[in-house]
Amino acid sequence: MHFISNRPFWAQVSNKSSSFLFVICVLIVSACRDTATDPNEKKTYYDLKGFIDNQIVYLNEKRPKVTKTVRLNGKKEVRAEIETDWKKELELFAQADINKPAYRNSYSVIRSDSSIYEYRIKEGEKLPVQYLTIRVDSVTQQPVSVKALLRSENRIYSSEKSIELNSSRRNNVLEVSAYSVKGYQKLLFMDSKSFDITAKIGL
Repeated sequence: MHFISNRPFWAQVSNKSSSFLFVICVLIVSACRDTATDPNEKKTYYDLKGFIDNQIVYLNEKRPKVTKTVRLNGKKEVRAEIETDWKKELELFAQADINKPAYRNSYSVIRSDSSIYEYRIKEGEKLPVQYLTIRVDSVTQQPVSVKALLRSENRIYSSEKSIELNSSRRNNVLEVSAYSVKGYQKLLFMDSKSFDITAKIGL
């Protein structure tokens, strides 16, 4: 199915079916958790949220078309969007930032290469971000790719989200060009639902 819409992606999907509503609601609820950071505090890890915040401002100004492919339990939809709320759209990537006071000593730092920042949660820690890998441009030190695994679990639901973001150089500036969210959500007394959302930005 191919179509153009002026409404935000999450609103469109939630009107399509209860299954989509289930996935999107849990994504939004989990994405809004524990994102507060002090912008003036010295960063222990790479400042991913700073990069995402800058991209949100840039994309809101440029208003690019976004083509999304959504797969939910075997069902597939392709959507072309013009109007996008980039703060909500990239919220999971902001959530993957681990520069929070409670996380300061919770991750092992692996630097196999000067352009790669890799963080893995230490044994015994119970935090949503399991690992975060950022590959940066050698000149700008801005992310070329971001990969992270987020897990959440409580009495009501459990979820796992593998997220990935890629940037491309345009006019000597790195801009987000594609991103994806894959995983599953399971609410109490309901079957687990898998999802796979990929997006390409047409700047």
